[in-house]
Amino acid sequence: MKLGFIGAGNLASSIVRGVVASCKIAPQEILIFDINAQKLAELREELSVEIAESANEIAAKCENVVIAVKPKDIAALVDEIKNEAKANNPLVISTAAGTEISKLLGYFGFDAKIARIMPNINAAVGEAITAVCVSEAVSDDEKDFALDFCTCFGKSVYLEEKYFSAFTAIAGSAPAFAYMFADALATAGVKYGLPAKTAQDIAAQMMFGSAKMLLQSDKPVSELVRNVCSPGGTTIEGVCSLKETGFENSVITAIDKTVAKDRVMSSLK
Repeated sequence: MKLGFIGAGNLASSIVRGVVASCKIAPQEILIFDINAQKLAELREELSVEIAESANEIAAKCENVVIAVKPKDIAALVDEIKNEAKANNPLVISTAAGTEISKLLGYFGFDAKIARIMPNINAAVGEAITAVCVSEAVSDDEKDFALDFCTCFGKSVYLEEKYFSAFTAIAGSAPAFAYMFADALATAGVKYGLPAKTAQDIAAQMMFGSAKMLLQSDKPVSELVRNVCSPGGTTIEGVCSLKETGFENSVITAIDKTVAKDRVMSSLK
C-alpha cells in the first residue's frame, strides 16, 4: 500500500480528505487504522479508503506510514509497531506536536526513516501551512514525497527542527489569535449597528483577501500597511491608535509565551 494512517481523529481525517481530493494517491492505495471502528466505517463510506485490522498491519504493509495519534500515546504505539516497521522500513510521517525526531528514533530503537510534520488547523479547509523536517536516513526522494504529501492539504515548507517551536507559534497557535482579531472586528461592527453574522462575514472576507494580497505581493508588509493609509485619513488614525495601545508588542509577547510553553512541553516528553 502506498500510504497508511494510524489514527483517524480530526486532523488525520482532514489530511486523508485532502490526499483523496488531490488525486495524487488513489483511495484504494490508502490504508487506515483507528481504535474507533465507527470513525473508520465513516471514512470508508465517504472516501472509499481501505481499512486495516491493526496498527501493526499498517506498519507492515505501507510504504509511507502517517502516525497521527496524541503525543502522549506515541511512545506506546511505536513500541507496538516497531518490529514490523524495522522489517518493512517505511517512511514514518509523524504529526505529534513537541515530539522531536531524536525521541522518535529512541522509541523505534533503530535508524528509522522519519519525517516530522507540523500542520495547522486550517488543514480542515485545505489551507494549512505545514513545516517538514526529516531524519538523516530519509532519501531526497522521500523528503520530496513528504513535502508533496503536505501540499494535499495546503502548503509546505522545509525547516530545520530547531525552528519548529517558532513555527508552532506563528502557524499552529496563531489561528486562535487571528480568530480573536476577527471577533474583535465583528464586535466593533455590532457596536455600530451591523448584524452579528454580517459583521463576522465582513471581517472574515477582509482577512481572507488581506492574506491573499500578502501571499501574492512582493512588497514588504510595512509597505502594504502604508498603501492603505491616506495622509490625514481614517486608516492612519486607527493604525496610530493600535501602535499607541501596544498592538504589535502584544502580538510579539503572545508569540514569545507560546514558544516558551512549547519548549517546556517538549522537554517534558
